[in-house]
Amino acid sequence: MPVYNLSALMNDSRLLRHHLLKVTVGGLILAAAAAFLFDQKLAVLFGTPWAHQFWRPLAREVTNIGLSEHYFIIAIGSWIICAFIAPRIEGIKKYSAKIDYFRRWGLNLLLALLVSGAITHVIKFCVGRQRPHKSPVGDPFVFDHFTTHWHWHSFSSGHSQVMFTAAVLFTLAFPKWKWAWLTIAVLACATRIMIQDHFLSDAIFGACVGYMGSLLALKWMRKGKNAIV
Repeated sequence: MPVYNLSALMNDSRLLRHHLLKVTVGGLILAAAAAFLFDQKLAVLFGTPWAHQFWRPLAREVTNIGLSEHYFIIAIGSWIICAFIAPRIEGIKKYSAKIDYFRRWGLNLLLALLVSGAITHVIKFCVGRQRPHKSPVGDPFVFDHFTTHWHWHSFSSGHSQVMFTAAVLFTLAFPKWKWAWLTIAVLACATRIMIQDHFLSDAIFGACVGYMGSLLALKWMRKGKNAIV
């Protein structure tokens, strides 16, 4: 997950800014390399009848784990249960610290989803990149800037952003499973390419946005009493 210790990033605004800049530049470089080297090849590959027959049905099911509503429900549900329901249950006072942690965690996840999601939608609107399935040859360099049409919102991937936002927050809550969260996030990103909703470069930068938006949200949460890191 993060290159730096998260506590160190949260405690040092200058270090956090430098880290976010590095992630942004690095993500753009990787996305540009993917756009020129792999995007069209993968779009054509997964557009073949063979791919549609053997890969698309499974990928279409798996990709749904990246729908943002799942994680909004988890975030809001965690906050409501831990803030209003659990404290009223007799016999669980010994777990009060953990309950309060997951109350704060739910709020942090909610803000992370909102921040990274807002960044993603602004990028989609401004870039206006055509989705791979709309081009007969999978051309990754077709754009219609400042449009609200879904067919022109390929860059960056919203599902990838959601999955990496979730991966960051779930890693904080369950650090022993960090590689599982990362693996699930990467697999979900891959399905976006397999079903031709996104190019590889879309998924790469979408993952970066999810990570960066999560760090911004965690930093902002430290201004109140709801910090978790």
